[in-house]
Amino acid sequence: MRKRFVKVVLFGALALATTTSFISCKDYDDDIKRIDNEIGQINKSLDELKTSIGNNGIKSVTYDAATGKLTIVDANDKSSSCTIAQNLPEYTIEVVGGKVVLKKGGQEVSSADLPAATAGFDPAKLTVNAGGEVLYDGAKTGVKVPTSSIAVIEKDGAVVGYTFTINGVEYPFYVADALPLTSLVFKPAAYLSGVEAMKAANLTYTKWAKNAYTLSAVGETWQAPVAAAKASNITPDMVAYYHVSPIGVTMKQISKLVLTADDKDFIGTRAAFAIGDVDLSKCSIEDGLLRVVFNGNSESIQKIDASKITVMNLKATVNVNGGSKTIQSDYAAIYKTVMKDFVLANAKSIATPDKAHLYGADNQRNLIGKAEDAIKADPMCEVAYDNTKGIDLKDYVETHYKEFADKEKTQGEQIGTEKTLTNAQLADYGLKLVYTLSDYYQGEENKTNQSSFAKLNGSVLVASIEGVTEAPIAAVGRMPLVRVELQRISDGEVVNVGWIKVKITRGDVAGLNWTKDCGNFNLSCNDQKYTVQYMEMNINIYQKLGLTKADFHAIYELDVDVNGNAKLKATDDGVVSPLTDADADRETICLKWTLTPFDALNAINKKEGKVTATATYKPKNDDSRGNVTITFTAVVNSPSASFDAGSKIAEYWYNTMSGIRINTVVPGTLTNDCAFISDMDNVFVGNKPSFKLNNAASEDFQIKNVTYKYIFASKNEKVEALGNDGVTYVLHVASETLLQAAPKGSVAYKDVAKINQATGEIAYQDNAVAKAILNTYSHSETPFSAKVDVILTNKCDMNLPMTDGEFDAAFLRPVNVFPNTGKYFVDGKDAGSSVKMLDLVYLTDWRDYKFEKTADYDGTTYYNYYGVQSIAIDKANITCDLNKGDLETQKLAKVTDQIVIDQTGATAHPYGTITYTNNTNNVQAFKVKIPVIVTYKWGTVKTAVYMEIKKTEGN
Repeated sequence: MRKRFVKVVLFGALALATTTSFISCKDYDDDIKRIDNEIGQINKSLDELKTSIGNNGIKSVTYDAATGKLTIVDANDKSSSCTIAQNLPEYTIEVVGGKVVLKKGGQEVSSADLPAATAGFDPAKLTVNAGGEVLYDGAKTGVKVPTSSIAVIEKDGAVVGYTFTINGVEYPFYVADALPLTSLVFKPAAYLSGVEAMKAANLTYTKWAKNAYTLSAVGETWQAPVAAAKASNITPDMVAYYHVSPIGVTMKQISKLVLTADDKDFIGTRAAFAIGDVDLSKCSIEDGLLRVVFNGNSESIQKIDASKITVMNLKATVNVNGGSKTIQSDYAAIYKTVMKDFVLANAKSIATPDKAHLYGADNQRNLIGKAEDAIKADPMCEVAYDNTKGIDLKDYVETHYKEFADKEKTQGEQIGTEKTLTNAQLADYGLKLVYTLSDYYQGEENKTNQSSFAKLNGSVLVASIEGVTEAPIAAVGRMPLVRVELQRISDGEVVNVGWIKVKITRGDVAGLNWTKDCGNFNLSCNDQKYTVQYMEMNINIYQKLGLTKADFHAIYELDVDVNGNAKLKATDDGVVSPLTDADADRETICLKWTLTPFDALNAINKKEGKVTATATYKPKNDDSRGNVTITFTAVVNSPSASFDAGSKIAEYWYNTMSGIRINTVVPGTLTNDCAFISDMDNVFVGNKPSFKLNNAASEDFQIKNVTYKYIFASKNEKVEALGNDGVTYVLHVASETLLQAAPKGSVAYKDVAKINQATGEIAYQDNAVAKAILNTYSHSETPFSAKVDVILTNKCDMNLPMTDGEFDAAFLRPVNVFPNTGKYFVDGKDAGSSVKMLDLVYLTDWRDYKFEKTADYDGTTYYNYYGVQSIAIDKANITCDLNKGDLETQKLAKVTDQIVIDQTGATAHPYGTITYTNNTNNVQAFKVKIPVIVTYKWGTVKTAVYMEIKKTEGN
């Protein structure tokens, strides 16, 4: 009873955690009787625990020695427990993290590393010697089990476990218990109407036969079938694959495999039947995948279009706890197919949808069965003459076939397109590949057998010359031919043949990359030239490659374009041209790199001044050699300039010297015509800007050799500006000298400002769009401004960049209008209540000068100077607060048509009178807001006058 307790409780945990457990009886002999009395209850608890867990699989087992509680968690995280015993010390052997650990009561007693190079824990390699020492794969681990004796448990001549005796009590341990099989999961090869399935195949083909052959330039020939395959068949063993859990299970733990089958959706014809005998000797487990080989009864399998489906499952008998148990898989379908039209294919081919077949394996070029097909073609692969490992040709071969359904109603219906068998799958279908050198010669005079320069070890080809022990350099350039035969394993009958031509090369000779750093140079108007000279070629190219000059140029040639210059990448700069030797004994220039000013300027603008160009020498006739490249690099120094210190007249500049202001001509000066034009030179000392260089520059960029001009900066593009008509306009730089604008979303651009580069003048334009933008804000707010840039240009039309050349040009609104206060209307007056327009509003110009006469100036002349055409009320948009309405939004005309506010004489100075009349009932006091619009030479400006309407007189 004691032994059963140990086996059931502790070795159950061992099976899950790869942990070997023992119970120590020292100091607990008095408890044995008590435990024996409790065994009946323990067995009942364990049986209940087993029922609770069911078939879900076990995830973890824990035992609390203090409480005697055993807890098992299944795969669905359901926890079940029972109380078994208390305070029983436990010895455990755990294999964790590459170590064997001995614990007592959960505390480590000793541990040791498993021997090196263990691919993964194999319980069959865990053994114990007579001294109680734990060994793994024959090597001591350093862990010892407390024991007085050990006995081996054997079965069929093999050690399957041990019996440990501790204080007179025996405890058995079975090796298989450390990692028992718990589940089998079918791995489908296909799906049959959505059901996981495997196929039972019959292979049909017509055999090939070799013709008599005498060495020739076109190679051997075979009698190859052209008609559909039909003469020969292979009915291979059936093979099914199952995932095993845990992954470390071995075939040593499996004593028997049985496959049974049944027909589903077909009632009453037969019971479950054995679908075939499993050959256990052919079965194997690798990487957690069980390969089951059986001699199937294909006649018992339903056809693919039958009204029923044949399904099967696998039962595995495994050794556990000195006995056995059965593990059963899920059900999977099995169906019959016919495989035929086998052809060898190039596994490395990138052709789609089907990979190219081996030469001679099909009749695509009317050369089926003929080595000539491969001889005429380029080599399929290469091998270096000194590569002792050779090239494995099996990596270049796979087998293609066509699959046809075995149906009741129709025969010969192809399933899908051409299918593939990998080399690893061939044996499952009774097939194998055989590789043989195929003789042919090149050269009618010498008739050299190309295949005599190689030998085959299975599928591995190496360069070889009979009698030569060193690396066969003489084999370089030879092209041996290999015949690949797809054979039936049982008797070697040939199913298909193809040929592979291999080129023997010198081997990969590494390429060489040399960079010539040409340093920095200053931008100029002239081409910049650099050269690679003869001695540089000797040191950096010939010497490093181990070649003479003559050898190098015999092997390599410069890759050139249609103009004979080195072929460069699209991102390279300039031109690299070759220079041939006029005299072989004289030092000469071999390559020349030429950079135009445009190349240099482009690098400054787009690549931070970095220029590069790579010339490539390619092998002429030897693909095994890498390219030799010579890369030129340099950096273009970009000159820059700025305004000379003190060049700007400080008082003409605003916003920390970053902008100027443009106004109309001052009345009584210059042209005295309110022209909106300004000479930007006038804001600089001497009426002309002066400049200085910020860094070193070539002669072409000295200040004395450059001229300046003003342009509209690109930053103006797509800038939005609000017009006083409520429209948002978008700016557009039409040219260096023209700034335009259009309503947002429109391309109907109108001119806004122009620059005369000859005079330095900037002029605002006279049109509706320009005026709307100009009159939105006054000079004391945020007047409309454009960004102007100063460009310095040399004699070759290259720009000298300015670091501070950009500035704002603000256009000041010429006229402003403001409301006067204190004016009102009285209701009920004879002929209405009137106020003069110039008593309601007043005008100023961009200097804040009022349009009135003072001691300093006569502003009354400004009406004429600024072309004030009218000052008029906007009658339709007068608003009021009658009936407690919103004074800002409630229009007077919407409330009543009997109250009228009108104007006379709006188009001539003094711009008339505004009269209020009420043609109906008495009215109490209220307020009105009257919009006023001033129209003048440069557009319109607007304001609003708030006035009180006093109540009807006498009321």
